[in-house]
Amino acid sequence: MDEDEVKRHFALIQKSHELESKPVAPDALDRARRILSGSLSASDAEAELADALLRIALREKQARDGSA
Repeated sequence: MDEDEVKRHFALIQKSHELESKPVAPDALDRARRILSGSLSASDAEAELADALLRIALREKQARDGSA
């Protein structure tokens, strides 16, 4: 995908979320840009997401257990 295509697809992602009134975390936008540009593979993106979800789960567990 060339740079213009990456920009168009990225703009579509941003606008879609904006129209749905759904905020997008900066790290998610960065990940989308890297996937579109080819600098991040699907498996590496999956690993990043798994790591992010694990951190969220640990924070929630700490908050629930009063360990925060």
